[in-house]
Amino acid sequence: MASPWVEDDEPDWSETAPLQDEGPTETSLPYVDPEVAAELAQEGPPVWMGTRWREIEAEHQWQAWNHLRRWVDWFVAEYRLGTSIVPACWYRHPDVTAEPYAAMCMEYKVWDEQAPGLGPMMMWHPHVEMMTARLRRMVDEAGCAKIGRHKDPEAYGNRGAYELDYDESDWTRWAATEREEELIERPTEGVKYVRAKVVDSDGNVLGHSAPVGLRPVPNVVGVEAKVRVTSSTPAEPRMAVAVSSGRDDLGIEWEMSPDGAEWSTRPNDDR
Repeated sequence: MASPWVEDDEPDWSETAPLQDEGPTETSLPYVDPEVAAELAQEGPPVWMGTRWREIEAEHQWQAWNHLRRWVDWFVAEYRLGTSIVPACWYRHPDVTAEPYAAMCMEYKVWDEQAPGLGPMMMWHPHVEMMTARLRRMVDEAGCAKIGRHKDPEAYGNRGAYELDYDESDWTRWAATEREEELIERPTEGVKYVRAKVVDSDGNVLGHSAPVGLRPVPNVVGVEAKVRVTSSTPAEPRMAVAVSSGRDDLGIEWEMSPDGAEWSTRPNDDR
């Protein structure tokens, strides 16, 4: 099976003159024919591969389209895909084009190291199945396969297909909204009112927000403690306690009792 990466203008190695033994030289490095060196320098993916499809430079777009078409032709033949998955007008659908381009980059990557590995089995083939399912849905929604020719997406009203009808004023206000947060301490008594002032670079006051009132931390009536068993293993049962209160000056001491009537604090050295 031919590789989709073979360039169209392969050099004719049969016409390459054999290397001549010119005797010892001043360097220990082996001689490399200039044509061979140029060929080795071109190994690896094209410079545009791995770039976002929409960001490929203009001078590389023709080459990119042709590489992608060759890859798609190979992909369709290799995995026996019908037009319900990849129609002949795939290149006219941005979403359908994005899938094989991403797959082309991935397929190259999993084979790039040219060494046995799990990439092809664990990464490539599972994603082929998922990708073909996505392509089938995209093509079905586009409707091209149903009528046997390319079908442009339908536009509604004055908007183009898949063009959002924005409320530009609302968008501008929302996108230009600056959001900041500040930590404010609550008062110990009474009410503390807080508001934000908007100023420009010259210090001119442009407006104020509505004030917000902060009150002291509410008092929690009483203190409640609940103990539960977290692990009931025979050797080392573990207990946990949850204390509900609004105070930050409380501590926990565990007590023990042989009968539930008389209690003593558990010694620290037993913990």
